Amino acid sequence: MEFNIGPRMVKTGLAVALTLLITDLLDLDLEIVAAIAAVLAMQPSIMRSYAYIKEVVISNSVGIIFALAGYFLLGNHPLSVGAVVIISIAINIKIGLNKTVSLTVLTIITMMLGGSGGISYLYIIERVSLVAIGVLAAFIINALVMPPNHKKILFSMIKKASEQTNFLLRVISNKTMSVPQMRVEDKEAEKLINEAKSYYEIISDERNRLFIRKRINFFRNIIIYKHMIQVLCKKHTLIRELEKNFNEIEMMPSNKSQLIKKLILEINAYSENIILLYEGKIVLDKDLQKETKAAMQVTINNLIDELQGAEFAKWAIVFPIANSIIELFFELNKLERFVRFREGKEN
Repeated sequence: MEFNIGPRMVKTGLAVALTLLITDLLDLDLEIVAAIAAVLAMQPSIMRSYAYIKEVVISNSVGIIFALAGYFLLGNHPLSVGAVVIISIAINIKIGLNKTVSLTVLTIITMMLGGSGGISYLYIIERVSLVAIGVLAAFIINALVMPPNHKKILFSMIKKASEQTNFLLRVISNKTMSVPQMRVEDKEAEKLINEAKSYYEIISDERNRLFIRKRINFFRNIIIYKHMIQVLCKKHTLIRELEKNFNEIEMMPSNKSQLIKKLILEINAYSENIILLYEGKIVLDKDLQKETKAAMQVTINNLIDELQGAEFAKWAIVFPIANSIIELFFELNKLERFVRFREGKEN
């Protein structure tokens, strides 16, 4: 079993430590509340931490209002606390504050159960301060300690997903893998693509930061990553279509099935070359690349010509595959243009 301590784990621990030091310095009781708030408030990026603080202000305001109303109207019986928590969660979700629900619940419980001697202004300030200290400690640690290299992390995810989809396209066209294993590998590819898409949302949020080194380069990379992910989605669509219909394609006349296999191998190589071009590992001659793409277009036209006059049943099998290949080809062509534009600007 691997034992891996990542940056976010370290930052969470540091945020808890900073929170406990501050609460001890201010001589505040219930420091565990502040520590829990720090754990809940740790986010994967600086901008998400900032957005989280804004949500906390709104959601905790709702929580405080309901906690006070519940305390004075219903008392601090466990059933009363539960009822207030249910209503507060429902309202937070209704107004779109899903991310801060846990922290709001923590605030309500702290407000309603902690005041055996009654609730005063000082009591409210102390309880709100506990949550605020935890949230702010998490934000400070997130901003100052080991800021993540989102571009490097996201590209690593995209490359891993690309290698998986390239592998699947090769084995499908060669029929060198069993169907159960193919399904396992397909699920792995889908998982990797979804992880890359989710992480892209994080790096996309970083566009709103005020201070970004090499800002123009940052935006160029965001555009390229967006198109790389679109390519991954198109490749996965093609993989799914091939999985469904490849046996039927094998039963078609050899000239038609060979055209499809040839296209898949060519487009797979094209995809691999663009990733290598982005990494600066190879130099693709533009004229030679134009000839390669022209040859692929000729192959696509030949496939369309071969299908002319074919029965509807064959069209129903081949058309989704041909359409997926064409869409992937044009998406790769766009991605290559963006990569070359970036390469030209940086040189």
